[in-house]
Amino acid sequence: MSANWILNHLGMMVTNRNATLNHFQSLGVGVSVGPQPLLPYEEGEGELMFFQSLDGNPITNKYKTGGPHNFRDGNSQIGDCQLEIYPMKPGPGMFISEYLEKKGSGINHIAFNTDDIERDTKFFTEKGCQLVFNVSVNGKTIENYLDTRKYGDVMISLRPTSSAWENKWKENNLNHPLTNNWNFLGVGIPIKDLKNTSDYYLDLGFSEIPNPKKINYPNLQSNQVKVGPIIFEFFEPSESHPIHNEILIERGEGISDLVFLVDDLEVEKSKLLNRGTILLDSNETFAIFDTRKEGNTLIRLVSK
Repeated sequence: MSANWILNHLGMMVTNRNATLNHFQSLGVGVSVGPQPLLPYEEGEGELMFFQSLDGNPITNKYKTGGPHNFRDGNSQIGDCQLEIYPMKPGPGMFISEYLEKKGSGINHIAFNTDDIERDTKFFTEKGCQLVFNVSVNGKTIENYLDTRKYGDVMISLRPTSSAWENKWKENNLNHPLTNNWNFLGVGIPIKDLKNTSDYYLDLGFSEIPNPKKINYPNLQSNQVKVGPIIFEFFEPSESHPIHNEILIERGEGISDLVFLVDDLEVEKSKLLNRGTILLDSNETFAIFDTRKEGNTLIRLVSK
């Protein structure tokens, strides 16, 4: 089902947008490229539905299209990956505010473009994944969030095919002189039950990778699942892997690592070390950096 999906962005909820954008840029990891562009204008009526808590309590608002573009997001271009950084106030009122209060800053959803958003949304809801956020214009969905948090604590967001305008914006960001030549491979997700997590994602229509690329630590039990064009790497950390074990204890399941392929690992390591980025672990094939100060997310570089 997800074979034709295109990665749109990773969504990170934070309390301080500018501090997070500055953090990634000061380390030489990402480039602040501003808010997402306007969606194509269509005259008519828009409708916004969202859960007021992680458990439900939906509310719906209707509006006339053509209002001001007042999104508060910022975006960091990390290699060929767009990281959406959205400031929220922790606490009650909206499901992602509750998420922020519960877990602190972090990536809580990954957005994909699909050529049939209604078909794919129906598939997930029939699998029991609740629609926790939905924006439509004249009855056509332009963005939603589906609750796929049961294992791994990550939501999947769907959007229709992106516009030429948005694609030009993305192309411009990729060509920024400060954008790293890194290829986004996927995310690392520490979990408590490897088998149940893998089975859950397979049941959602995603495919296990039969010959996975060795992007994990030695002797770490892991499975890799293909979600659209990227990899979800699930692993069970233990005391012998203190970094991810600590993350799992402190924050629970959820995305901990952004994983990128690089042409020359030693060159890229040196660049980040010269910026003061803390190297947690490395060998001849990978290096993992502690970039958790803002956003609670590690950066893992893997040699091609």
